[in-house]
Amino acid sequence: MDTSRDDVRCGLCGQAAHARHEQHHEESVVSAGKRVEYVVTGLLGALALFQSADEPSRTRKTGAADLARALGVDPVDLPGRHYTCWEVPGEYGGVFRSDFRPA
Repeated sequence: MDTSRDDVRCGLCGQAAHARHEQHHEESVVSAGKRVEYVVTGLLGALALFQSADEPSRTRKTGAADLARALGVDPVDLPGRHYTCWEVPGEYGGVFRSDFRPA
């Protein structure tokens, strides 16, 4: 049975997969993202409220324990803390955040 590389299809677009094609997908994913700075404005129960440093008009929320763990601090130390993360837009809306770092 011949299982040549030409028979392998890309899981993202269905085209024949090869080294250059895979590199194209890696570049498009990396270029789609950006590093964003946030500030934690407060705690509401188990949630941390945060705002973009560039757009303070919109408050978002996330799990305080998870954010604290990602930043290496205690949840009670979150209010007032600035941090950055890598954001990539989701295919069907929303945003994926990763690589959290203290700012």
